[in-house]
Amino acid sequence: MKKSKALYGLCSIILSAVLMLTVFTSQTFSDTSLADVKVEGVSGQIEVIRDRILNHFTEAPSVTEGKVTLLERVRLGGYPVGLKLYADGVVIVGTEPVDTENGYINTAEKAGLRVGDVIKRINGEYVTTNSRVSRIIEESFGDVVQLQVLRDGELIDVSFNSEFSISEGKFKAGIWVRDSSAGIGTVTFCAKDGYFASLGHAVCDIDTKDVVPIAQGECTDVSITGYSKGVAGRAGELCGVLESEKTGEIYSNGDSGVYGKFDNLPETQELPVAPSEIVKTGDAYIYTTLENGVMERYSVKIISINPNATDNKNIVL
Repeated sequence: MKKSKALYGLCSIILSAVLMLTVFTSQTFSDTSLADVKVEGVSGQIEVIRDRILNHFTEAPSVTEGKVTLLERVRLGGYPVGLKLYADGVVIVGTEPVDTENGYINTAEKAGLRVGDVIKRINGEYVTTNSRVSRIIEESFGDVVQLQVLRDGELIDVSFNSEFSISEGKFKAGIWVRDSSAGIGTVTFCAKDGYFASLGHAVCDIDTKDVVPIAQGECTDVSITGYSKGVAGRAGELCGVLESEKTGEIYSNGDSGVYGKFDNLPETQELPVAPSEIVKTGDAYIYTTLENGVMERYSVKIISINPNATDNKNIVL
């Protein structure tokens, strides 16, 4: 019975929403060679994460008459991780009119740009920092520049020109952009080769509410200072301070969560992954770390299970 509850507890962590606080910073980066890891959603199957996301597990489950006889083993999560994400392009988070000699002109609206658009290239140059975008705009002296913009998963071309600001004495784009963000997540599990998942939801932009598209990222240790309790329709939030020393890489930020690899394997309990078909309603456990800094176990009840859900919400606790 204890082993079954441990299995259910692990699976409930894997499939339940992860506590995450999104806090934003402004940082720069130059290395964009990180491999593109695509997230397709878990749909209640840890095997999907293994095959499509991490692809680094070495023990594959054997199946006999539809039943798994060899279970994958992972290390238990429940501890916080600091997340520093560097955008793949720059995200438009706001616009404002420019005070020109002909009155106030909203250059973004005039060009058809929207909040949430991701500027990938300007005149063919891949841009990744706020400072580079500002310099290109200022040095265009009002001439038309060609933007490649990602919107709703599609790349579009936009012709854009800045306007001369009377008050500031320089050409301005009239757009606010963000090139990086940071947050705190809870590790769901860690594979024996160091690859980990913080499942539940992506890190989203605080202004646009959209998933932050990343080119690369890194994880750090974090000191938890408090939390706010989750309510229906809104995930709880962890509050804390990210440490400066890097402890691993972040590979993907998608609808089902954040994926990366630690430099050193955490020393936590190793447990088998429960296939979705054996998870039942009833008593279970979840693990997380609050402001006392200690990972603790909490009793929950699995109320309902929907293995066919398409929104990454397979289980209600």
